[in-house]
Amino acid sequence: MLVAASWAWGCSAAAPEPTGATPPPPVAAAPVAAAPVAAPAAAIVSVTAPAVATADVGHAAAAAPAAADADARRGCVERTEQLPSATLFDPDDPRLRKGALVAVLKSARRLVLFEDGVATACYRVALGFAPQGHKQIQGDGRTPEGWYRTSDKPWSSFAHAIAIHYPNEDDARAAAADGRIGGSTRDRIVADTRAGKVPPQNTKLGGAVLIHGGGSSSDWTLGCVALDDADLLTLRAALPKRMRANMLILP
Repeated sequence: MLVAASWAWGCSAAAPEPTGATPPPPVAAAPVAAAPVAAPAAAIVSVTAPAVATADVGHAAAAAPAAADADARRGCVERTEQLPSATLFDPDDPRLRKGALVAVLKSARRLVLFEDGVATACYRVALGFAPQGHKQIQGDGRTPEGWYRTSDKPWSSFAHAIAIHYPNEDDARAAAADGRIGGSTRDRIVADTRAGKVPPQNTKLGGAVLIHGGGSSSDWTLGCVALDDADLLTLRAALPKRMRANMLILP
């Protein structure tokens, strides 16, 4: 498991969590089976294949690849045009078809990496321990939804972590409107987001939301997006320098 120090804060909290606040890491998933996304030849789909129980060893050997392939494709899409519709994005947004895009499909528990609108990889992920809905406040266990940017986070307790630039402008404006944060905090978040910087991470909205390793077998994080360790390394190798990319998280 790619953890540099401990299961320390860094998903939905804006400050270090007290001992025991972070759920323990999941039991290691079964061996990972890779299967291609249909369109691009170089695509990688990494999920754990279901076990095949049968007394007929020959039959099991033949059935396993088909079962693994079907499981691997479930929830993945081949192009950004096939992303599930949502009010969170405009289908004509140029970010959907230009450069690297990391899309997280929360309901499908999948992270899809696109390059110029074409899927190049699809991975199974785990989310926050209360994954339904958009993140509203520190400690709610939700994984945020909407457009964000990503960047490298080499100082994280989670080795090879990638920072998600939460909160964004929409988060800041909504929170200021309903009183969760003040106007000055809103303005700092907006300014940093527009400058491509990581916004303030110590507000009531929470912070340090990451893409990190640790396993994808069940929802266990404090709001981060967790992959199997090997998949995290593969994702990092495919992202641009300093892990800078657009990110769209959908319900």
